[in-house]
Order: sequence, then structure tokens, then C-alpha cells
Amino acid sequence: MDKTLILYVEDDPAALEMMKIGLEERGYGVLQAANGIEALAVLKSKSPDLILVDLRMQPMNGFELFQEIKKNPRLVKTPVFFLTAVDDPLAKKYGESLGVDAYITKPFDIDHLDNIIRGKLGIK
Repeated sequence: MDKTLILYVEDDPAALEMMKIGLEERGYGVLQAANGIEALAVLKSKSPDLILVDLRMQPMNGFELFQEIKKNPRLVKTPVFFLTAVDDPLAKKYGESLGVDAYITKPFDIDHLDNIIRGKLGIK
């Protein structure tokens, strides 16, 4: 069976690398992008099983990236989680109104994130 493939979009290089290691240790394949523009370029040729997106990025923030992802018929059903330091009820409500699958604030426990991913994707 192929590994579950996750795209992680994060503009902090250290956080990007730490998450890659943490996800790979849990058996996932990981694609990386440093911003929304890079993520869209990756998504032209790859179809991950799940996308993890930071909110505070330039030149395209996480909300904007989410909306672009959901315009693509090939990706419309791909779950998207926001992983963010933005602990703001209005931002969370806005994300939920867009249809984000999870809004997880940083810092978070990688095992907790793994459980949420497994639950969403139906992985035992």
C-alpha cells in the first residue's frame, strides 16, 4: 500500500523541517511548500491525501490558498487543515465558514495531530 501523502505549507523553514520529520516518523509521505504560490505549483502535478496549511504567509495567506485549492475539481474533496499561531475565534469561524476540515492552533502535539489526520482519512 502506498504511503498517505501530505502536503505541508509553511513559511518557517525550521517548522517545515520539524513537521516533515514528525510526519515521516509516523509513516506519511511529505511534500513541502514554503508559501501558497509554491503549494499551487506542487498541486499541479501532485494529489496529496491531505493538505496542512499555515495561515500567516506571503504573498498568499492560508485562507486565499484554501480558496484556490477548492476551485480545483481534482482537489475539491481533499481535506485541508489550518495549522496556525492565530488563536482568534473570528479567524477560526471564518475558516469553518470556508469549509476547512480542522483548525489547529500552534503549538500542538504531533501525536494529537496524527490522531486527527488518521480519523479524517480513516487510517487505523
